[in-house]
Amino acid sequence: MFQNLSLEEPLLIGISGGADSVALLHLLLENGYRNLILCHFNHQLRGADSDDDATFVKNLATSLQLPFELGTEDVQALATREKLSLEAAAREARYEFFAAVAQKRNVKKLLLAHHADDQVETCFLHFLRGTGSAGLAGMLPVSQRTIDGVDLEIARPLLAISKKELISFLTSHQLTWREDDSNKSHLPTRNRLRNRVLPLLDELIGPSYRNAITRTATILAAEDEYLESLAAPQAQQAELKTQELAAMPLALQRRVVHAWLRTHGFSEVSFVEVERVLSLLNLDGPAKVNLRGDAHARRRSGIIFLEYPDERVV
Repeated sequence: MFQNLSLEEPLLIGISGGADSVALLHLLLENGYRNLILCHFNHQLRGADSDDDATFVKNLATSLQLPFELGTEDVQALATREKLSLEAAAREARYEFFAAVAQKRNVKKLLLAHHADDQVETCFLHFLRGTGSAGLAGMLPVSQRTIDGVDLEIARPLLAISKKELISFLTSHQLTWREDDSNKSHLPTRNRLRNRVLPLLDELIGPSYRNAITRTATILAAEDEYLESLAAPQAQQAELKTQELAAMPLALQRRVVHAWLRTHGFSEVSFVEVERVLSLLNLDGPAKVNLRGDAHARRRSGIIFLEYPDERVV
């Protein structure tokens, strides 16, 4: 579970106060990890309950004599302002907070408590929404991410452990955690999948499909890593050369454009946006296409580049 983590190296722990992250924290402590920094982000989405979560984590850090970092933002207002989904806005704000703490504390690794059930839900949702191998690979055990110029290694050591096993660990050790009542709501798509669809599949065909999904994710993750390595050199460039892009197989074209958009500030990149950029390879078609956030991709003199609403050109 923690094979690639050094006992001496400082680690950031993203901790919400829920069962998953509290279990991760205590499993780390049980395995001898003490150089831990607890990081909690208050999304201000649940009123007093959000504040109580922050207080719980702060008190937990104090009781364990571990350093604590708190971040907060009105994520609903951020989503409206940036024209993002609530989930995307929350994720962006949270990761920016993690990056700021990493820079402040001079720490390179962040640990998150996503577990096997989260992986199944993620893969299932990606499949239902339409995705390629990257989406079906789900969450990676270890990934690299650059946020506001900060390089961060993100590890998810619990991906092979079920929620049931984590709850069993907590109860057997008489450990407390916070319950998020919003998880019981059937409004978010993920909650409907978690609370209705997957339990029905468990009943109809047995829970073995969950292992099959995580196994498929593991296989596709390796294939996705290979494609990413092929796309990386072009994706890091400020501009894409139309002649070079057109010479690639279609699968690699899509991968390059997807990675290029992510590298240049688009946190969520859809299939439609990738196809719009690729349409610029048609010299008889429009030389400009719309992207989210009032940004554009434009073709001129054999190159494709991005234009942003604040008149930045990348």
